[in-house]
Amino acid sequence: MIGDVPTRLVSALIHNQNKFSPILGFPLTSSNARQLNLSIHNKELQKFANVEDYANTLDKNFIWLGGYGEERNIYAHALLFSQDDRNIHLGVDIALKPNTSIYAPLNGRIHSFKNNDKPYDFGPTIILEHELDDNIHFYTLYGHLSLNCLKNLTIGQLIEQGQPVGDIGDKTENGGWDPHLHFQIISDMENRQGDYPGVTSKQDALIMLHKCPDPQFILNFPDKPIIY
Repeated sequence: MIGDVPTRLVSALIHNQNKFSPILGFPLTSSNARQLNLSIHNKELQKFANVEDYANTLDKNFIWLGGYGEERNIYAHALLFSQDDRNIHLGVDIALKPNTSIYAPLNGRIHSFKNNDKPYDFGPTIILEHELDDNIHFYTLYGHLSLNCLKNLTIGQLIEQGQPVGDIGDKTENGGWDPHLHFQIISDMENRQGDYPGVTSKQDALIMLHKCPDPQFILNFPDKPIIY
């Protein structure tokens, strides 16, 4: 088949887009969700000392999703990101209450799991491996989960479409963030286990965004996916 692995993955995601189940158990639509702009271009965000204070001003009647490919300055205070000048977001953040269940969008197996417990890291993380058309393998990453999610997991364990993957962790266990899910699609784990960069540098952005397609292919919200 012609094309590199990420390009072939995008084609397979497009072909199967109507087959994915909602990861929250119900579809995200304009009536229940909104896009959250955490980029450096949001002048309203710049008025607040931290992103948590800004988030507290948002309408709680909606689920808020932080954007894919955004250039953000909210990572500048964290050595985990600042030491490598990483500020481009590779997934989608979904603001949710602790203990909210997350469901598998398609059949998969546990590829790896880990508690990435450095300050402002992913915290408890689960990565599923999936297969689509023509032997296309890819991965979905679920970050900022609860520690309880990692109990009794085994590598290779089958997780069926619609089955719970885990639940959202609170700030004491999820890396130190307000409760949310970091959801990311990955074309190749590159021998990594339980972790993968969720933020990249501007220098590496085009390469990494190509390797990590837009989660909107699976979430089906809010717009047409961006293709790099």
